[in-house]
This record gives sequence, C-alpha cells and structure tokens, in this order.
Amino acid sequence: MEFFTVLPMRKYLDKQIVISDSDSTKVGFIQRRYKSRLDKVINYLPLSFLETRNIDGEGGGYQLKIREQSFKSNLTKLKWDVYLKDVNKESSFLLRDKTKISTNPRMVYHKNNKEYVFKKDIFNRTCDISIDGHISCAEIKMDKKFPPSLRIKVKTDDLTVAEVLGVYYIINLVY
Repeated sequence: MEFFTVLPMRKYLDKQIVISDSDSTKVGFIQRRYKSRLDKVINYLPLSFLETRNIDGEGGGYQLKIREQSFKSNLTKLKWDVYLKDVNKESSFLLRDKTKISTNPRMVYHKNNKEYVFKKDIFNRTCDISIDGHISCAEIKMDKKFPPSLRIKVKTDDLTVAEVLGVYYIINLVY
C-alpha cells in the first residue's frame, strides 16, 4: 500500500498531519501533543533536554499514542512508550533510540517479539524499516523538500501507517 502526507515546516506546530492514500482519501492522521501551555513554551527554548515529544494519531481502525518516558529513564538513551488501541484491546510497545552518530539516526521499535529497525538516510532522503535488520517491510521517501512531502510504502500488515509515520515523525523531531 502507498500513502502520502505533508509534514509541517516548523517542528513545534501541533496541527494534524493528514495521511491520504493514492486516491487522495484521508485514511488517518498524526498530531503532536503538549501536556500544557507551559510545556509548549519550554519547547521553543533552546534547551533540548527539557523538550518532550508526544504524538497522537489514528489510522486503519487503530488509535496511536506515543509518550516519552520520564526524564530519569531518558538520561542515557531516549525511550518512548507506544500505545496502540484497537476496538477490542490496547497494547503497549517500546521505541528505543539506537543512534550512535547523529547523521545516521536509528530507532528500534519492539512489537510482538519483533524488532523493527528504522534507519533514516539523510543523503538519499529515505527511511528504511526492516524486521530484525534484514527483511524490508516499509519505506518512507521524501518527494519534495519544501514543504516536506512524504511517500510511505507499507509492505506488510504488521505495522499500521500511523505507527510508521509516528515513529518517523519522532525521528524527525529528535534529529
């Protein structure tokens, strides 16, 4: 399946990012959330260690919430809790930062005893998503730089488009 979206130019905006399919039909959205007005003001300051990155979204019959873990647990490497709610149940997963060099960001998303590795290549303007680092299951490619227009190709049913875009947006906000 192929999906399209346009990211905001400024990363501090909290407006909805609409996800559409090839027929230009809205299939979901993601949106940055702030805890309070004070949290939003703090994010404008150049103190990046105080910045929180929380995402809400919806797509494919699922509701997505990505919440940054506490300051104490994020001292060494960043971590997020990912909550995926279906009509019947709610599941929680873990997203960890595995970046060693900031020009080669990597995130590992632990879901259902599988590790989905998100590798962002800033030179090709792509992000490859693979299972355990071997089998490619999705790809995000930037079509235009201004405004950032994305093309998302999901090859499996394991990940929803809101999850893929939510994790990519977290990578975009951090790096």
